[in-house]
Amino acid sequence: MRQLFVIVFLVIITVFVGSAWAEENEVVAKIGSKKITVSDFNRIIGYFDPQRQQLLESNQQLKETFLKQMIQSMVIAEIAKKEDFDKDPAMNEKWQFYKDSFLANEYLRSKIATQVSVQEEDVKKYYETHQDEFKTPEMVRASHILIRADKNSSEEDKKKAKEKAEELLKKIKSGEDFAKLASEFSDDPGSKTKGGDLGFFQKGRMIKPFEEAAFALKPGEVSGIVETQFGYHIIKVEERKEASIEPYEKVKESIQNDLLQERTRTKVNEFIEKAMKDANVEMYPEVIAGEKK
Repeated sequence: MRQLFVIVFLVIITVFVGSAWAEENEVVAKIGSKKITVSDFNRIIGYFDPQRQQLLESNQQLKETFLKQMIQSMVIAEIAKKEDFDKDPAMNEKWQFYKDSFLANEYLRSKIATQVSVQEEDVKKYYETHQDEFKTPEMVRASHILIRADKNSSEEDKKKAKEKAEELLKKIKSGEDFAKLASEFSDDPGSKTKGGDLGFFQKGRMIKPFEEAAFALKPGEVSGIVETQFGYHIIKVEERKEASIEPYEKVKESIQNDLLQERTRTKVNEFIEKAMKDANVEMYPEVIAGEKK
């Protein structure tokens, strides 16, 4: 994609340099006495596909970088022309390749891809017949305190770790703040700075003993001591989300975009295959692979 963007960019810049400038507007750059206006710049941006246009429009730093690259290309292109670099036969051959690539892509985009559309009923039908794709599994948001004691720990160390976990559990049951205790005593560096908060997770994301304990709890409940391969945990469930299906309004735009891309890809491929057949194309890939026919 990046290579294609560079090719298209160079084609646009070269064509643009030789064209008449648009009506006067606020100047964004000068090359000698030649002025580049906002309207000139926006016209070039308009040559790109909607996604790239949106990316440029939403990122001021990216727009400034693009402007700099555009001006650099113009300046270097003028130097190349003065040295008749563009008249070199090998350069003309490359230039023809770039033009053909650009022309082919523009033709497919303007003449073929624009024939594709997706109706509201298509989107609804896809949503209704692919419900599994939009299922949100049951999830819990849990916090934990870990007192580490892995498989390499001695029996004495494991005993001390468990006793420490039991003391912390007593403090929690007596009303002390879970998050504060997690921040102070938990051996899990990834969650202790967040008061032990692990965020939301679904089944299959945590090790089995931890998962079973977490999903057995109601919001606000605290587990007993849960032993895993990492040590001893105390788990508190903060929230639960029951399994559900994402509403149509939330996913319809995504479905429409996916269907449009799929149909466009199919339409373009069908056109290319027919064009290749009509042109009586024959290819021998074994030759470039060094194989004999």
